[in-house]
Amino acid sequence: MYDLAVVVPVRRGSSRIANKSMLPFGDAPSLIEWKLSQLVRVIDPARIFLSSEDEEFLSLAARFGVSRHERELRLATDHVAPFRDVITGIVRDIPHDHVAWCTVVCPLMSPQEYLDAFRRYHDDVVCGDRDSLVGVNLLKEYFWTAEGSLNYQATRDHTISQELPDWFKVTNSIYMCSKADIMRQEYFIGQRPVLQQLSKLSGVDIDYIEDYRMARALHAIYGEDGLDTVRPDTLIDWPRPLPLAVGM
Repeated sequence: MYDLAVVVPVRRGSSRIANKSMLPFGDAPSLIEWKLSQLVRVIDPARIFLSSEDEEFLSLAARFGVSRHERELRLATDHVAPFRDVITGIVRDIPHDHVAWCTVVCPLMSPQEYLDAFRRYHDDVVCGDRDSLVGVNLLKEYFWTAEGSLNYQATRDHTISQELPDWFKVTNSIYMCSKADIMRQEYFIGQRPVLQQLSKLSGVDIDYIEDYRMARALHAIYGEDGLDTVRPDTLIDWPRPLPLAVGM
């Protein structure tokens, strides 16, 4: 199997929800711990890098046996460094050939969906002609700007929703690319990405407090549907890397 690392980026500052990454979720004391508990089920913990400038956050790595990435402070402060510097400033320290960027703010992406994405990346990027992978939701909805409708005719020739063109929303849950390409293009997806279609639950991104409340309510569906389980026949035999703490 290919040489993959998972980056879980978290920082203390949050402009919309104070201390967002430490909000409780499910049966976990924090979103960080919830996400790590999902990921360690599908990839070797040593391949997971919790990246933060905050020691309280980084201390959670030991509980799950994951690696620490001590991020430079300027890469964790709002409006100080451009996002391209945040991405490259983290990824340059990750000692693996491929990187999956997995956020804690999409808590309802299931372990099986991560595993399916890792396999799809292998098939279509490592062994195929695509250059990256991004998690998306297919949207069959009506969109407008201030200038008018975007994807349909808002006239007597109205298009029924089933016949709307396929539009995709980036879920912010997972991005995958080679380390070399990330460093070259200063971004974590390329020009020919795999659009990995995910469940609607995976597309719930906690940005505002209303999103958090919705995610907590939807956790009941996550549990009812058994989404915390992983099909044993789909597990990947990842070679175990040497434990390594990285950072500036």
